[in-house]
Amino acid sequence: MTALGRPLPRVEDRPLLTGSATFVDDVALPEMLHVAFLRSPVAHARITRIDLQAARAFAGVATVLTAADLAAPPIVSPCETPNAFKPPRPLLADGVVRFAGEPIAVAAAASRYAAEDALDRIELDLEPLEAIVDPGRGLADRAPRLHEHDSNLYVETRIELGEVDAAFQAAAVVVERTLRHGRLTALPIEPRGVVAEPDGEDVRLLASTQGPHKLQLAVAQAMGVPRERVRVVCAAVGGGFGQKAHVYPEEIVVALLARRLGRPLKWVEDRSENIVAASHARDQRLRVRAAADADGRLLGLDVEQIVDQGAYGTYPHGAVLEALTTPAMLPGPYRLPALRVHGRAVATNKCPQGAYRGVGFGVSTYVHERMLDALASELGLDAAEIRRRNLVRPDEMPYTSLTHQSYDGGDYPAALELALAAIGYDEFADEQRRARREGRLVGVGVSCYVEPTGMNSRVFQGRGMVGIEGYDGAHIALDGSGTATVWTTTPAIGQGTDTTYAQLVADALELDPGEVRVAPSDTAVGGLVGTGTFASRSAVSGGGAVSAAGSELRRRPLEDAGAQLEVAVADLELAGGVVRVVGSPAASVPIRELVSTAEPGRYAVSAQWDPPSVAYPYATHACVVEIDPETGGVRILRYAIAEDCGRVINPPIVEGQIHGATLQGIAEALYESLVYDEDGQLQTGSLMDYLVPTACEAPLLVLDHLETPSPTSANGVKGVGEGGTVGAPAAVAGAVCNALGVEVNELPMSPERIWRLART
Repeated sequence: MTALGRPLPRVEDRPLLTGSATFVDDVALPEMLHVAFLRSPVAHARITRIDLQAARAFAGVATVLTAADLAAPPIVSPCETPNAFKPPRPLLADGVVRFAGEPIAVAAAASRYAAEDALDRIELDLEPLEAIVDPGRGLADRAPRLHEHDSNLYVETRIELGEVDAAFQAAAVVVERTLRHGRLTALPIEPRGVVAEPDGEDVRLLASTQGPHKLQLAVAQAMGVPRERVRVVCAAVGGGFGQKAHVYPEEIVVALLARRLGRPLKWVEDRSENIVAASHARDQRLRVRAAADADGRLLGLDVEQIVDQGAYGTYPHGAVLEALTTPAMLPGPYRLPALRVHGRAVATNKCPQGAYRGVGFGVSTYVHERMLDALASELGLDAAEIRRRNLVRPDEMPYTSLTHQSYDGGDYPAALELALAAIGYDEFADEQRRARREGRLVGVGVSCYVEPTGMNSRVFQGRGMVGIEGYDGAHIALDGSGTATVWTTTPAIGQGTDTTYAQLVADALELDPGEVRVAPSDTAVGGLVGTGTFASRSAVSGGGAVSAAGSELRRRPLEDAGAQLEVAVADLELAGGVVRVVGSPAASVPIRELVSTAEPGRYAVSAQWDPPSVAYPYATHACVVEIDPETGGVRILRYAIAEDCGRVINPPIVEGQIHGATLQGIAEALYESLVYDEDGQLQTGSLMDYLVPTACEAPLLVLDHLETPSPTSANGVKGVGEGGTVGAPAAVAGAVCNALGVEVNELPMSPERIWRLART
């Protein structure tokens, strides 16, 4: 019986729920020191004086250092995107601070309390410089330059595909809107953290990271040693959502200090540090024109995109992540014959932007869905009908979009109809009329999307992100008890991959999933190198590597048993931990016996998987909301999703990913917002100010699954982890606008903004 497709309970949950899992902050080593960072209190300033004398004399302090004392090279993202500027990012601010929260000095002491108290004794003089908070100001000719560069542009791109001008000239209707997606943060339950333990000239890191091999390489480069001299082991990770896919200055500083002091060091950031200094996301402003014919069929899009990137890029993605990902998916699941994009990523005195669940694709979906709603309103068409007329049909699959995305298969119209039926769309117009007679504001919203997942080496190379491999690796070893252990380059960050990978290995080796152990990612095992866990790639890329290693490992006991039993391999099968002759089960040999007598390493296999093509999951989100005009609060009455993530390995895990991502997408639409004042000070730097949803705000989701296996992925799977954040914001935005009867084209749609509109 295959292990795939079975709703097995998550094997990772027991240690997480019982407290036996090891997180970074659980680690206590002999003679371990604790690290804290002095962070800039202002957004932009020149450091004129910094006096460490009192701090260094504080009881329990081992060292206090600045950039001059550390004398380490800055981080430079390995980005070769044409015309892209990659600013060096100092590990500690060197002469100039560029955002409030940037680390200036570091202290290592016997306790975190002592390290913090020592930092309070640093005498710091700063000469204020103009803070660029609005990217429009950053683009001005006479704006101050954040870096030694001829402008504040990180990258400027121009794309023109199809006959754009002709499309607009021929259009029956043209609409223009300015759309804004605000800035937010991942806010994982566990903030960033790392323990660094020296081993002679080498160093071992226990890290809460989504990219252990990236962290290994960045630390090795900073130390000036071969990467194998640095070992990174993943602790249990309390959420990442893309934020921990980057390498940060603090992690490298801790590693360098541990090696310098010859003692283990631990740094775990607090919540305030996480909000102000760990990577932010989204923050895009777009002016969009859309053209359609009289029947509502899309003819063209013309987009001006500005990304507020912040003070630096992030390693290894650089400063081009949002700027490059959004334009690629602007056509969405629709037939679009013409597209023009002028995109710019701009330097501002804010925390750098980086990866966040659904990076870029949530914004592109927000754009095409809001513009379809605007066109439908202008033409007097139903919102669902205009989508029906534009969706790529199943008979057109495989379909290559205008932006060269090769959609691999599926039925986009079927997903739309399933979601509409689940929320009672056909009856909603009557429901809305009755509600309005009662003085109630209810509305319906629909969002269709398609996204690329499991991106391969060609995609990252094509973007110029040469520091991202695009492939992943797995190592599987059988021991004398017949138990399999698997390591991958895609660490678990809460999404259930321990269970999923156990099912894949069990399927390959005909084992019970309980006989498979998924070990924490470890850069010292199996000679593996890989991309890491982000961009919905675990099942596609990591799972491909697991299946490749499992396939090779499956071959070896068959060969060895064939030699022992003097039977052709074709006449043997694996079943229940034994190799047996087909049709003669008595003629068999236990796998554990083969392992025990084999040459060392015979039953340990590493494999690498570079997906031959990108996979394209898709979905339709539809929801009905009610607005309280007295408070501006939004209550979701019904929410339905019809999705296709290819072959489903474990249904409850797939549904858990959809639930979590959708709630985050709803939060993007209604709650979460990082707001800076005119001086570059973050005004929403605590959970008193930064509004996140709780279980009380989570709606009941109705899920329908289409299951179109990908023809190119190793197991027919497509990614699923990000889809909710891609589809939900536009669906909720559409429903709120429909309820109000006016457009709200800025996310989040705060209660205050909705309250004002509801009362006009």
